[in-house]
Amino acid sequence: MARSTHANRFDGKVVIVTGAAHGIGQGVAAAFAHEGARVYGMDVDAAGLGATEQALLAAGTRFTGIIADVSVPTDITRSIERIQSEAGRIDVLVNNAGINMGKRIAELELSDWERVFNTNLRSAYLMSRAAWTALQAVGSGNIVNMGSVMGQVGGVGAPAYCSTKAALIMLSRCLAKDGAASGIRVNCICPGYIDTPIMDRVLDAMPDPAKARADLVHRMPLRRLGSPRDIAAGVLFLASEEAAYISGIELTIDGAVTATQID
Repeated sequence: MARSTHANRFDGKVVIVTGAAHGIGQGVAAAFAHEGARVYGMDVDAAGLGATEQALLAAGTRFTGIIADVSVPTDITRSIERIQSEAGRIDVLVNNAGINMGKRIAELELSDWERVFNTNLRSAYLMSRAAWTALQAVGSGNIVNMGSVMGQVGGVGAPAYCSTKAALIMLSRCLAKDGAASGIRVNCICPGYIDTPIMDRVLDAMPDPAKARADLVHRMPLRRLGSPRDIAAGVLFLASEEAAYISGIELTIDGAVTATQID
């Protein structure tokens, strides 16, 4: 959770990050907080969210954890109302909450499909809709959705996950057009292989996790996995005034993985 080298680009701004307890969401929340934002992190993991809050408050930043399931409308309404009551505005929404489901189509039950769609896509729609009026009110609101390279090129064994990430790219484009007249910019980040707890779980399921990690790193063009800090840098750029004329794009941050052939 090191400080960015940028000045405090987000002083006075109110930022919401979903899925903020771990991994990319935690990294994004920390980066915004260290650049002066008042950050509200939402997650279903109370323990993880509490640890994130404790660390960021100890660092002298402003972070408030809200335990909520962002696929549930009542949780979202309650959370947005609380944020507006406490902070009086919403400047940036980062729709990061997401899960994977490593099952091929023959194994993928309807309940699995719906769980992934509810968490990854339904939540982004619900959060964007709930925050839209507040984002319009500031005249320069931002939404950054967390897609994936898997939503660009697809992959084996994750049809639900890949489909939701592809849909998030298109949702971002549509919302960018919807919000343009109100000054709302909407963009999508597409991470590649990022070193997070989710990646740890995938590798730990392999017969030899250490070898699996080493093999994966060897296949990366930059010879390393990405970090949450790499993704946070892109999110903050897109939400900043430096990107004032950028809206409706997908920013791929993958260390050249999609620029090369990889199995």
